[in-house]
Amino acid sequence: MFNSEEYSEPNPEYSKHEEVFAALLRRWLKLGWERNDNALVEEHFHPECIVSGLGPDVVEGIDELIATHRAICGRMLHRTARLQSLLLRHNQFAATLEFEGKHRDSGTDVAFEVASFGVMRDGLIYRAHNIVDYTGLYAKLGLLDTAKMAEHFG
Repeated sequence: MFNSEEYSEPNPEYSKHEEVFAALLRRWLKLGWERNDNALVEEHFHPECIVSGLGPDVVEGIDELIATHRAICGRMLHRTARLQSLLLRHNQFAATLEFEGKHRDSGTDVAFEVASFGVMRDGLIYRAHNIVDYTGLYAKLGLLDTAKMAEHFG
């Protein structure tokens, strides 16, 4: 299931309980975004999950998260996800990641960063809030009027 190339070694500062959570989070953050496999959503998220920051609306429950995951993955080809950092204490986590891929519609290669933090429940991701570098992503895709932003914000 796990191989050493995809997941870092156990952190000696983590309790056994925390190490199980860390392995689940590492697996989701790596494979969940590199594969367009919605079964991975169900394997990693609590049925009553609440996820924010992926779009304008809060995503509630597995069905909404599967639809959101499918939509995001459908826009990017050849996705890679790199976990840059993972902090975990008890049932709370914080992570930073870098994503790369090719935007399906434009063929543009893009890279953007995400910070995510949340809470685990019953051994699964229950709440997650994501801070996505949409400004950088949209600028790379030519969808952001940077001149207008400079005019308004300096």
